[in-house]
Amino acid sequence: MATSPTAIKDKISARLVELLQPFGLQPQITMATEDDTLIVDVKTGQDELFISHSPDPLLALQHLLRLMVRNDFPDQTINLSLNIGGFHELQRERLLKVARDAAAQTEATGTAVYLPPMSSFERRLIHLALVDNPKVTSESTGVGPGRRVVVKPA
Repeated sequence: MATSPTAIKDKISARLVELLQPFGLQPQITMATEDDTLIVDVKTGQDELFISHSPDPLLALQHLLRLMVRNDFPDQTINLSLNIGGFHELQRERLLKVARDAAAQTEATGTAVYLPPMSSFERRLIHLALVDNPKVTSESTGVGPGRRVVVKPA
């Protein structure tokens, strides 16, 4: 039997409070659904703890939250993305610039540009950023953590 979206959101909020309590943080949590993914936006008052030098703490917290939610709702598939301190917006802007720079380099040189390995989410953003550029194409290549985007002349 499917659990109501409100019950799922309430449980996710409770889990986040539980995870952040040992750090003395009182999170402000808002949620929205985008492309079948529950986007969990969090403000902690100390967001830099999770995103300042590296997104690794944010990604680790997201992983823990996903495991807890999977355990709480084993019969449901719940895709969630944790966003603290506007990290996703900053990441989208950064990746858009990477995509534009790679396209410009490909157009100028006529050769393929191999981007560094990225997560599936990051690769998807690169592909979407380039889909309307008729001068280049993009494809993912490689396997596992070494999977990357290649930007080629069209």
